[in-house]
Amino acid sequence: MSLKGRSDNKVGAGKSIVNRHERFFHRGTLMFIEGESSTEMFIIRSGCVRVLKQEGENTVELARLGPGSVLGELSLLDHRPRSATAQVLEDTTVTVIDEELFARTLQSIPDWLGNMIRLVVKRLRDTMKKNGEDMVNKSIGGVLQIILLMTEAKTPNDPAKKEALVSAVKDQMFALIGLGGLELENIFLHLILKNLLLIRKNEQGREFILIKDRPALRLYLQYLRMHQRGGTLIGESFTEGTFDLIEVLLEAGKRNGSGAPDKLMRIEEHRVEIELARRGGDRFIDRDALDQLTESKLLALQEDRTVSKHGHHGKRTLLFNPEILQNVVALKTWLPVFREEIKF
Repeated sequence: MSLKGRSDNKVGAGKSIVNRHERFFHRGTLMFIEGESSTEMFIIRSGCVRVLKQEGENTVELARLGPGSVLGELSLLDHRPRSATAQVLEDTTVTVIDEELFARTLQSIPDWLGNMIRLVVKRLRDTMKKNGEDMVNKSIGGVLQIILLMTEAKTPNDPAKKEALVSAVKDQMFALIGLGGLELENIFLHLILKNLLLIRKNEQGREFILIKDRPALRLYLQYLRMHQRGGTLIGESFTEGTFDLIEVLLEAGKRNGSGAPDKLMRIEEHRVEIELARRGGDRFIDRDALDQLTESKLLALQEDRTVSKHGHHGKRTLLFNPEILQNVVALKTWLPVFREEIKF
């Protein structure tokens, strides 16, 4: 449930000023709300306050604070907007530390201690921001998986794709891992900037996700998963010569190859050499590129020897899966996009 629009929860409603540095808040009122600009810190003398954070359409309780607890200190120290909302659960009396009192207090302590306090606050804010970015980066794969699942065909006989409503994706991610609306908006922006999806409105005016390139989206999901495990996808370290050879193999296979079990394509080596010559190059296959493909298990070599009245004859056949090689070609196209770092 959102706190927005609740007249009985208005900030300052039910507040009594005992003196400049002491206030009384009635049960059910708000001391401050997330996102507002205010610079007071509060020390609870009596009562109970809960700290809330808005996550999409949901409000999450972060903590409950009683006498002796401090809240609102970050906004006092670095003048940034409130990062959460404080709601009064019981009649509460607080001591208010405003900028003037805080400045006078700082004058009475050594400069090094004041500087240290400010440094600690900055590091805390930076850590919170970094943790937020880490959550976004680690959650992109999960969001992609949800989007792909929610937009699969309804049945094998029905090729129509379902709409992945933005609100439905947000509900799923919040239920699964507690990912909030702001983090999800950053993930959507991340994927939009990488030209992988768009957000549009349907006839009912509801936002839905439009996938621009489903194979590329799946490839990015594989890329993220592999890198999170500390690995790389096959093809990330390939040279230009290896990618050139892949394109030659695919074209030669299309022209002169023959099918084999397990979706493999068979093509004789001299046919690949003919394709190289047709492209205007020499007829010699780049052996380094050939080795890179065989070591990556994307290509297998088969030696055939025959005997005739003219003697022994050798023939070498190349075997590969065209679909896998097409994915590697796609990786070459998308790799600069996948690697591009996006900061929020």
